[in-house]
Amino acid sequence: MDIELIGFIKDGKYRIKVLDELSKRHLLSSELANILNINRASMSRILKIMKDKSVIRSNSNSSRTVIYEITKLGKDLLEEIK
Repeated sequence: MDIELIGFIKDGKYRIKVLDELSKRHLLSSELANILNINRASMSRILKIMKDKSVIRSNSNSSRTVIYEITKLGKDLLEEIK
């Protein structure tokens, strides 16, 4: 497991929580923001960084709805951290 990536996940206040929530079910950014009690702009920044690290991915349908889900790498990291 990549020590740098584990450090990245542990370093952020909400990153482990995001992985944990997405391991239960796919969620919208706004749903995650509500669950974690943070504003939507902050949630969007967190999700972008995590997506860039390939620990989550997003899927969008024909509308502007974007659903986030955890990747295999994200699941493996979450298991390693817990």
